[in-house]
Amino acid sequence: MYGEYNRVLPGSAERILAMAEREQAHRVSMEGTALQASAKDSKLGQYFGFGLALICIGGGVYLATQDRTVEAVALIVASACGLAGRFLSNRASR
Repeated sequence: MYGEYNRVLPGSAERILAMAEREQAHRVSMEGTALQASAKDSKLGQYFGFGLALICIGGGVYLATQDRTVEAVALIVASACGLAGRFLSNRASR
């Protein structure tokens, strides 16, 4: 088939192959970039989630010092369950 392209337009088969190689290299590069961005987003989400959980647990401790034990326990347990649930769901998907 490439011989026919070369017969009609000399050098066209090589140009077609070069174009396909450039396209493949571009796709590989784009997939690598997308994978790096996804990993960065995931890590950033983990940091923010952990920070939010620490703030909630700190708030629960503060509420406990203010004799609001029911609210404190609810906030601490909810935060701890959220962290544990996220950790266990990541472990289960591996």
